[in-house]
Amino acid sequence: MADVKRVCCIGAGYVGGPTCAIIASKCPDITVTVVDLSQARINEWNSDKLPIFEVMVINTYNNRMATPSDF
Repeated sequence: MADVKRVCCIGAGYVGGPTCAIIASKCPDITVTVVDLSQARINEWNSDKLPIFEVMVINTYNNRMATPSDF
């Protein structure tokens, strides 16, 4: 079985965004990219006002995304 090097999530909503934030935090050797049709949603993920309310996920996202974001 081949090693996974990249993951692409289609949809940065309430499921895709937090899921990929957790994947990125738990698997730092995997490049996680999130795409969405809504530019406004992508802009929220790249801002200080994340479109989620789960404190643990926000903290995980902020800690992992100290490097350039793939949202």
